[in-house]
Amino acid sequence: MKKTLIFGILLFSLYSCGNEENNDIKKEEKVEKQATQLPLVQTNKAKKKGFIHKISIQGSIESTQDILLNTEMSGIINEVSVSAGDRVKAGQILISMDAALINANIQELISQLEFARYMRDKQVALFEQELGSEFDKKSAENQVTSLESKLNTLNIQQSKMIVKAPFDGTIDQVFAKRGQLAAPQMPLMRLVNTEQTEVVASVSEKHFKNIRKGTSLKINFPNYDLSPIESVVSSVGSFIEPTNRTFTIRAKTTNKQGLMPNMLAELEIIDFNVDSGLVVSSKSILKNAKNEDYLWTLEQTKKGTYKVEQVFVNKLKVYQGEALIENNQKISDGMLIIEGGARGITKKDLVRIK
Repeated sequence: MKKTLIFGILLFSLYSCGNEENNDIKKEEKVEKQATQLPLVQTNKAKKKGFIHKISIQGSIESTQDILLNTEMSGIINEVSVSAGDRVKAGQILISMDAALINANIQELISQLEFARYMRDKQVALFEQELGSEFDKKSAENQVTSLESKLNTLNIQQSKMIVKAPFDGTIDQVFAKRGQLAAPQMPLMRLVNTEQTEVVASVSEKHFKNIRKGTSLKINFPNYDLSPIESVVSSVGSFIEPTNRTFTIRAKTTNKQGLMPNMLAELEIIDFNVDSGLVVSSKSILKNAKNEDYLWTLEQTKKGTYKVEQVFVNKLKVYQGEALIENNQKISDGMLIIEGGARGITKKDLVRIK
């Protein structure tokens, strides 16, 4: 009888323990099942770091020395000394024109001037001997002065019958031909100095307050196999173009090889820069019905899930997937924030991290 009672007690104990273990397992399974039903989110961290904002605009290369050469005097072209592609030095003769008529006039004036000087000297001598009048002396002196002035004018005209290079550069195009009549309104050739270039761009007026002389920029050449150029804004226009509401900026590209006028360039300009600020992923910032910006921060619970908190923020700038926000007491450096999967989350929700 005693053995039967003891055996029954043992069986009851084993049955009770088994039920307790099964209940614990069921509870754990229930917790796990509940956890798997929680919203799954992607996270990122808020960071205290430097932040820059850049704008990208298109511009073009211009040469500061790119001109069409003309002649100041009309004449028949005797010789064209250069061809397209030739390198020339400042002062080098490029085109010579027929100056025969001017040369003949110069020789005639030289003869007249020699005689006028002879007559002037005679009149001066007579006046000093009180044998001639002051009027005759003044007339002779004036004649010499007049002829000297005319000769000087002809010499200047003679010098204009040749066209010289005003600066070092490359002959890009030649329009003049030997035997052709050159005239002041007719371009003779194009001279370009590609070592003196700059990039010119039109910028929207909304960026005017953020771009100044000395502002850093990078010049890229998307259509050419050329390395970028680091430069600064050398000048800022003081006029807003009324047709497209833009102003002009320029930046030097001096001594950069391979640049030609009208090449397409792309400018990256830093228009905003802070050394340290609160930066979050731009994807984490949402808007409510009142158009207010907010994000969700996360705090881990004892069960391994995360409790969410809605924090309203003031977004200052956004650039390349990052947003600079105003310092917020509820957000600290390294705090977890929801970056993806935040749609539909409410303030009382628990979530799990993907």
